[in-house]
Amino acid sequence: MALFSYHGGIPSSLPLPLVDAPESKLTELGYSGPFPAPVFNPRTQQARWTGAEWEIIALTEEQIQQIEYVRLLSRADWQGFSEALMMSSAYSKARAAAATSLQANVDCTELIAFLADARAGKPHIDGINACFASIDSETVLTEEDKAQLYKLVQDFGLGTFLLVPGYTPPEAEFRV
Repeated sequence: MALFSYHGGIPSSLPLPLVDAPESKLTELGYSGPFPAPVFNPRTQQARWTGAEWEIIALTEEQIQQIEYVRLLSRADWQGFSEALMMSSAYSKARAAAATSLQANVDCTELIAFLADARAGKPHIDGINACFASIDSETVLTEEDKAQLYKLVQDFGLGTFLLVPGYTPPEAEFRV
């Protein structure tokens, strides 16, 4: 597909009324081109328009990891996780502890606020993990509770981000 630059801007498709216009008319209107679409690997490279040509830049390992992190974060189902968490035995126990423990009350309140932010597209991963850790220290959660919480984290695409304190999944156990 041929792309055209308007006054040196990033090349794109021509507006529909100009698709069949002669090159002289396009030049008169401020268009240059055509420029072929850049060919690059978006996982490891980035195409940058210099104002006259495409430049292909190799991404650093740190940039690649950041892009992958953002991609995984965008696929996370915070809404589903929040709803399922509120129905879990672990959260029920934390909520019961909140009735008698100020720290558990603060943890549950902060967790709900952090999850609301996450549902709005602004997750505070460290804050959620800190709430989980504090709730774990304030509440007696069984291995079954932790396994249920771990399953929720995995099922809703949050395994890369959220940790279940004090829980080792069966497949991750060390075997001799």
